[in-house]
Amino acid sequence: MSSTSQSSHTSSVSAQTTTIQQLLKNYTIFEMVFICVSSVALGVAFWGWTFAYEITKPALKLVGLNYLAAGFWIFASIFTPMIVRRPFVAIIASVIAAGVEGVITHWGAMALVWGLVQGLGAEAVFASTGYRKWNLTTVVVASMISATASFVLDYFYYGYSQMATQLQITQYLSYVISSALLAGFLSYVLVERLKKLNLLNRFLA
Repeated sequence: MSSTSQSSHTSSVSAQTTTIQQLLKNYTIFEMVFICVSSVALGVAFWGWTFAYEITKPALKLVGLNYLAAGFWIFASIFTPMIVRRPFVAIIASVIAAGVEGVITHWGAMALVWGLVQGLGAEAVFASTGYRKWNLTTVVVASMISATASFVLDYFYYGYSQMATQLQITQYLSYVISSALLAGFLSYVLVERLKKLNLLNRFLA
């Protein structure tokens, strides 16, 4: 490797390191600990939810409604950033939770891809508001966009193009509705309840 290439590589690594350091400076230690702990806990919860999903899937799949039980997997990308209202929290929380779930379920490494895609969908909505709007409309829209991104991944991963168009639409709508309720609405209600109990003062003061 030439000295020029080495210099370029070193500069690139240095720039990436600086970016990561700047990102970490945006978070307090308490926030980082909360993101990690809550995301791991949600990953375990996702594992538990897998059992409910697998039980209901056969019956719901017959009518294209198996995604009615899938919306809860969007929860990490909505709930955690509602508490730690900073850039990239939706992505980080979603990936960590998905990674934990992937380790203890049959989803494996693919769970990380789903987590990343779902986190990106929600992050895009929160970023578009400058991380300033956290009302019910915003979080529900974020959950729906997250579900949409996830469904697009599923569409190609599972080969949904082979399905009838009506069934595709039914599955998509059931996923969006499920996510709006089990991720968006549920997160909003829980956060509002925690705020009333003064349990989020450290984050939302």
